[in-house]
Amino acid sequence: MAEVVRDTVIPLYMQIAEDIKSKIERKELEANARIPTELELSEAYGVSRITIRKALELLVEDEILVRRQRIGTFVSDKKVSRSLNSFMGFSQSCELSGGRPGTKFLSAELVKAKTSDVKALRLSEEDKVIRIRRLRYCNDIPVILEENHFPKKFAYLLAEDLNRSLHQILQEHGIILDNGEKTIGVCYATKEEAEHLEIKEHDALIMSKDIAYDVDGEPVYNGKEIINADRYEYKILTSNTIKKG
Repeated sequence: MAEVVRDTVIPLYMQIAEDIKSKIERKELEANARIPTELELSEAYGVSRITIRKALELLVEDEILVRRQRIGTFVSDKKVSRSLNSFMGFSQSCELSGGRPGTKFLSAELVKAKTSDVKALRLSEEDKVIRIRRLRYCNDIPVILEENHFPKKFAYLLAEDLNRSLHQILQEHGIILDNGEKTIGVCYATKEEAEHLEIKEHDALIMSKDIAYDVDGEPVYNGKEIINADRYEYKILTSNTIKKG
C-alpha cells in the first residue's frame, strides 16, 4: 500500500481513496474483486478504521466500489444499461453491456389474477394467471428480482426451462414481443428482496412495472421488476427535432 502523507492539507481519507482508485485504474484490483476489510486496510495504511470507512464511503458514492450485504466491499463492474426507447430483454441488455447474463428460477404457479392483471391482460375477475418469479444476474451478481403474470393460454411455459430467456422461449412458440408500457418508480427493499439482491433491508431500489404486447397488440404479460440501482441504469434518447405537419 502507498504511504499516506500526514503533513499536507489533503485529508488522509482522500489520499487513501485516491490510492485505491489508482489501483483499480491500473488493474491491480479487477472489476468485481473483493477489497480488503476495514481492519486490514487500516493496518496497511497505518490509519484508523474511521478514516478507512470515510475513504470507502467516498468511493461507494462515486460508484467505484459497491457494498454487498454480509459479503464485503467490491470493485464496481459496469452497470447493465437498458434503453427505454427499445423493447429489449434483460439478457440482451446484459450482453450488450459486456456482461454474462444468468437466471435463477424461483417459482411458477397458477394464482388468482390481481386487479392490475384484469386490466392489463384483459381478463375477467374470476380468471387465474401464471405467476413466474425469477432472479436475474449479470456476471454472477444479482440485479433484478422479477415477477411476470401471464394469461392461462401461456401454460406451456410451465413445461419450459425457465432459467432461459423468456423472450426467446416465447419467440420459439411464435410470440414476438413488439411493444409495451413501462412505469418506473422507487421502492425500498423488503427483507426478502434484500436477501435476494444481497443488499440491506430498506435500501432504495428501482421498481419497473411492465405490460408487454405482441405484434397483434395482444397483452402477453403484466410484470414487475425490483432492481438494484447500483447495478443497473436506464437510458432515454431525446431529440429537439420538431415534426411539422
